[in-house]
Amino acid sequence: MQNPASPQSPGFLRKVIQRLTGKGLPEGSAHGLLHLRSEVARLSASVTKFNSTFGRRDIASVKALLETAYRRDFEAAVRDRIHTVPLPDGTVLCRVLGRYKIYVDAADTSLAPHLMLEGFWQYWITAFLCRNLDPGETAYDLEAGYGYYSLLMSELVGTQGRVVALEYNPWLFQLLRRNLSLNGRDNIVVTHRIMAGGKAAAARKLPISLMGPSTTSNQSAQFRRGSVTSYIAPMMTLDGLEQGSADLVFVSTNALEQGALQGMRGLMDRSPSLRLIVHFSAQRCPAPRETLLGLANRFPLRFIDADSRAKPITIDKILESSDLSLFLSKAEPR
Repeated sequence: MQNPASPQSPGFLRKVIQRLTGKGLPEGSAHGLLHLRSEVARLSASVTKFNSTFGRRDIASVKALLETAYRRDFEAAVRDRIHTVPLPDGTVLCRVLGRYKIYVDAADTSLAPHLMLEGFWQYWITAFLCRNLDPGETAYDLEAGYGYYSLLMSELVGTQGRVVALEYNPWLFQLLRRNLSLNGRDNIVVTHRIMAGGKAAAARKLPISLMGPSTTSNQSAQFRRGSVTSYIAPMMTLDGLEQGSADLVFVSTNALEQGALQGMRGLMDRSPSLRLIVHFSAQRCPAPRETLLGLANRFPLRFIDADSRAKPITIDKILESSDLSLFLSKAEPR
């Protein structure tokens, strides 16, 4: 006689399916695994509501959607608008954040899959930017890549604001320019093909293996165009790039590694309302403790948590973490 609890029992698979879906269970126990059915139904209803409010094709405003939606609802609404079109030149045209059209490289295994299949990148940073960048302000996007954050910044600062996007990879720089033009943002975003570093009037010869956006401590995306094996990356300090102040600077891990913070001390001095978002990796930062001590002398140390809120953190905790998004500003985060 079979053990009724064994996987070979008649109806075992049916019971597993019932537990997963909630179908066929007694009244009061039809909860299923993680309330799967009710959650799917709720998200479906949420997407339908958003479609009737914002229109099915494009979300009118990323900020407006974030202000009226919980994270799961926001993500569901964006995913509902995903559309991808492979193109003959090795790029894929996709819709991100429910409204922007972006060319990505089909060979990119780091950022492109998220944009093509999810329609967004780093929710916590996306939501934080929407609360902490205002119309008429000036923002810098260091190592802009495809322009995901540059496009979002351009929406937030509006026609009276300004965005400066830096990208040193020649192929990504082409895609960045194409994406800005495609979305009608090239009148707001100024682009420079340079690497933000700690030295003025310098350049670096980089092998092809370092080309592409990096999302971890390893450069996982490699783009090969033609027979070239290396390229020259012009390097400049932010202090020497432009005069004037800035309201927000987004510093990537690569820019941190190249000493971008050391090359923008003058910008920090002349920007009293400056807000810094820094992807900090102790493994890739020259003298990480000294760098953090220098920043702590200027700003309270905070990190952007998964809930998109900036919270206090100590230097030791930062050094214990592999990667963190730091928020550095004398102003209180929203």
